Amino acid sequence: MKDLLATMSKEDSLTYELSSLYKKWGYKEYRMAKFEEYSFYSDNRDFLSSSSILAFNNSDGRLMALKPDITLSIVKNAKLNDALTKLFYNESVFRMTESSNDFKEIKQTGVEVLGKVDNYLVAEVLSLAAKSLNAIDDKFILSVSHMAFIPSLLAEMKISENAKKEIITCIKGKNSHDLKTVCEKCGADEAKTELLIKLAKINSKLMQTLPELCALASNETMKKACTELEFIAAALGKSEIADKLFIDLSVLSNTEYYNGIIFQGYVEKAPNAVLSGGRYDNLAAKLRDVTQAIGFAVYLDNLNLYYRKERGYDSDILILFDSASNSESLLSVAQSFIDKGFSVRVEHTVPEGFKAKTVYNFENGALREVASC
Repeated sequence: MKDLLATMSKEDSLTYELSSLYKKWGYKEYRMAKFEEYSFYSDNRDFLSSSSILAFNNSDGRLMALKPDITLSIVKNAKLNDALTKLFYNESVFRMTESSNDFKEIKQTGVEVLGKVDNYLVAEVLSLAAKSLNAIDDKFILSVSHMAFIPSLLAEMKISENAKKEIITCIKGKNSHDLKTVCEKCGADEAKTELLIKLAKINSKLMQTLPELCALASNETMKKACTELEFIAAALGKSEIADKLFIDLSVLSNTEYYNGIIFQGYVEKAPNAVLSGGRYDNLAAKLRDVTQAIGFAVYLDNLNLYYRKERGYDSDILILFDSASNSESLLSVAQSFIDKGFSVRVEHTVPEGFKAKTVYNFENGALREVASC
């Protein structure tokens, strides 16, 4: 199996590895239709990472859309029961890219859990997210945030919604100078402004930073979040991923949909986050009777660019033959190599740039080894 994975692209091998990982943890594969009614996504446009939706008219006149998001579709359509619904998927979404203003197919794999989400389950999902990143590259970090901190503090500050949006933009950009300027401009309480700046600056290992963060908790919502983070620290503190878990409160998402833990994952060679997820009870409650949900997605589409697999050869064996020669037995000869575990390519001439460990000429029903290419 290792030899087979070595021949695959990073995207394909990861799809296999991560599917195996999720199955081992009891997650069931979920397959979905490529299309949903346009109105469904339009009604939940604020949840989407891109406001543009690729739509078309169905044969019955309905306006349909290619999936711009997987979580929405799962929450809407998954079969639920009294037990937890634990699913994983390998699907594509279609979104407009900022760089080209054109739609692109983005391949994703990930997990979603619907049902009663407790502290254990949050720790399990974070652990799977970290293991997923490790499958991409062992040089990774998982940045963990919690919606109880900065959003709850902003809710206490008597400032306009526009000012809150400006503040969030500053926090996401890690711009402490402009953050303080915006707070002063809108007349925010000085003590709360200083606390906001301290929270926004936190970005360090979970195990080291948690005491400092909890010491800053100024309301019951924050203190409850600290209890959750302390559970996570206890559950994962002695694991192999402990040093890869960071607290970064600049990771923020739409409060209309998200609550509780949110997180993003980064690997060394990729410039942007390759994993994101969190708890989205608010969205789940909006679409179904389910009131709690958590999950994450791994973005596979650009990993082949950053993690190219360099192989010394394209095939174990290259067999060259003349179509005019007696080649009735060539198929069985190639099959015999494949049965022994070799990869084989049969050609009339050596393809441009092709490399093989061993090259044979097939002449008069027999193989003759020639120089490798």
